[in-house]
Amino acid sequence: MGLACAFFFLSPPLSSFAADKTPPPDGVAYVVEIQGVADPELASLLGEVSSVRQAQDTPSPSIFLLKGRAESDLAAFKDVFNSRGFFAAETTVAIDQQTAPVKVIFQVTLGDAFVLREVRFTLPEGEENRKVDFPTPKDLGLDINAPFSAKAVLAAQETLLRRFQEQGRPFPDVAERRITADFAAHAVTVLWRVDPGPDAAFGETDIQGLTEVNPAVVRREIPWSVGQPYDIRLVEQLRTRLMALGLFSSIEAQPNRELDAKDRATVVLRLLERKHRTFKGGVDYKSDEGPGFTLGWEHRNLFGQGEKLSLSAGASPIRQYGEAMFELPALWHPRQKLTAKARYANEELEAYVGENFTATTLLRREMGDHLSAAAGLGYRLSIISEDKSRPWESGKDYHFVFVPMEMAYDSRDDPLDPQKGFLTSLSLAPYAGTAGQSGFVRPELNAAFYWRLFDSPDVIFANRGYLGADIGASMDELPSDLRFYAGGGGSIRGYPYQTVGPLRSKTPTGGRSVFTFSSELRVRLSEYVGVVPFLDGGTAFADALPPYQESLRFGAGLGLRVYTPIGPIRVDVATPLNRRENIDDVGQFYISIGQAF
Repeated sequence: MGLACAFFFLSPPLSSFAADKTPPPDGVAYVVEIQGVADPELASLLGEVSSVRQAQDTPSPSIFLLKGRAESDLAAFKDVFNSRGFFAAETTVAIDQQTAPVKVIFQVTLGDAFVLREVRFTLPEGEENRKVDFPTPKDLGLDINAPFSAKAVLAAQETLLRRFQEQGRPFPDVAERRITADFAAHAVTVLWRVDPGPDAAFGETDIQGLTEVNPAVVRREIPWSVGQPYDIRLVEQLRTRLMALGLFSSIEAQPNRELDAKDRATVVLRLLERKHRTFKGGVDYKSDEGPGFTLGWEHRNLFGQGEKLSLSAGASPIRQYGEAMFELPALWHPRQKLTAKARYANEELEAYVGENFTATTLLRREMGDHLSAAAGLGYRLSIISEDKSRPWESGKDYHFVFVPMEMAYDSRDDPLDPQKGFLTSLSLAPYAGTAGQSGFVRPELNAAFYWRLFDSPDVIFANRGYLGADIGASMDELPSDLRFYAGGGGSIRGYPYQTVGPLRSKTPTGGRSVFTFSSELRVRLSEYVGVVPFLDGGTAFADALPPYQESLRFGAGLGLRVYTPIGPIRVDVATPLNRRENIDDVGQFYISIGQAF
């Protein structure tokens, strides 16, 4: 006895259903019960496909129509049972008119779940002798002798087609999918009749839709060579690279089904350019720093070759800054870019008052999808008008030339609101004084990872850590704006800005090293709202190598996230867990756009 079927349903959990509204006196009010199903998820599927359940808030005109509607649900129930491997399941429906409201009772006898016994593949008629290496069931995510699942079979079919697209066959097709249930053995056989399609290589790339961007910008991002076997992963890589340029609002890439005489497929690339100039603005508020705002302008195609020029400025009660950055892509190599940046800042902090100017030129080389290395040259001017913890150091100017170097690995799916992946960077910058100041070396390690714990509700476990040190110079030899500080919205929430670390008469002195970490549980409750409990910790240290016996300070709190098209709006409230008398308040709060990290 056989049965062919394929199913996929989603539904909310509910095993016993009751009407919420008071029925009018001229109808039959009723409730629905599904009996014999212990699995809440399976019961929720049945509730979703039941038309009588979906309409239970509206009284039925008559018992006769109510029974007819309930009986019409039996076919849908059967589809749900088959999709879960309960091919022998039976359902009866009864109307209990002795209760008020009337009860519609579905009585289910599930029986045993059928197991997956065999997976078979065949080729289209006339191609039976063609040599094709089909994957094993395990390669497709199917376990022989495991309970049958239509959802797993559909996912396996997508995996099957993708494997062909990764192995030089861009046009595979499933001509037939047959699922046969053996009721005597309680087992299922899945048969796919598959047409792998012709073997094909990459041909030319037909670029369409460009108006201001030079075609060379697109061509240098193409990761394949003409004649290379087709691989859909390279097409996806091209989409990712083009999207990262920030030049296009729409990217479509499809192989042409008409192959040339050498069995090569032309890739048709349809692009829609976005506006290349953008004005930006933002506001924030931190209870320990006050209100702040930022303004910015960016041109992402300055000379038609994807050059980027960015100008930005910001102000708050404690800091005002201006910054200019220019990026020159594909310098000497398609995967290499030159970045030149200049920044001026005026600061009036609890630790010091001063100005600084930094100019850097950095050459970055991508060495794969996620790994990059960079090196360059920089200049730093620090003018310290007042060093509040070391008055004798006030009124000094510091000039440094430094060589920034960095290795970075970034696999985050979204830099603005990461859901998965991790970011790790290791940097090293030797500083040489040009006016008699002592030199030093600054190593820094940044790490952050994001792990999705659940899909419903959407829960992301986010963590970051930072470790830095200034090696080779004493505290007195370091300008106060190049020392390390901790505390505040960017490091340890709950503590006043820059106050976690060495103090002199309650004034931050800064440190020669620092360690901070943060952990967040980002729970998205709905499309627009989420909550984030978090824990931060760390401190700055007077020594260049953090002493193991030094105590860390911790802050904890709860955040609200409101998700908008421009990014999540963040509202965090935090309290210090190691509160210091006459230094720390009971709590701090922070409002800004974007995740904390």
